[in-house]
Amino acid sequence: MSVRVWYPQLDVYDTVRRVGLLLSAWQENPPSVERLLIADFYLANPPLIHKATMPEKVREHFRELQIPKPEKTFLSYPAAPILFHKMAPIQEKALQALIGKRMVSASDMRRGIARLSDFGQSFIDEKLLSASTSTERELVVFLTTSFAVIGPDDINELRRRTGLRRAVQ
Repeated sequence: MSVRVWYPQLDVYDTVRRVGLLLSAWQENPPSVERLLIADFYLANPPLIHKATMPEKVREHFRELQIPKPEKTFLSYPAAPILFHKMAPIQEKALQALIGKRMVSASDMRRGIARLSDFGQSFIDEKLLSASTSTERELVVFLTTSFAVIGPDDINELRRRTGLRRAVQ
């Protein structure tokens, strides 16, 4: 019998779930696709948030979550940009699946904005919110209200603070 380790960062279905949770929390002011992908990266790899720079107020909010530092976790993490690059094809497939199932607005996606459709919102509310843990929901709130909204008018500030960048078509 061979054993295979499962990594949620490299699983399309888990990526669909994470992206759905993030977009559900981002209803009023939907993010750019790149901002969404950065938030998804940190939702999949919360210990790596410690390595990002952030304003003191955001850092205080993050400390309240009590997420362990990468060196205190069971997994060993590569550098954030390397893992972000490795996640790119999985995130792309997840976004394509969400568009194909009409859970996100295709017209908004073409404009670079990630927004759940009405069907997507009701699906997430009915199926996924109850299946997520309270810790995960707290992290989603942090990412969508404090962290991933750094530099709301310009993605360059978030890129600079995280070291992550993705060219999105």
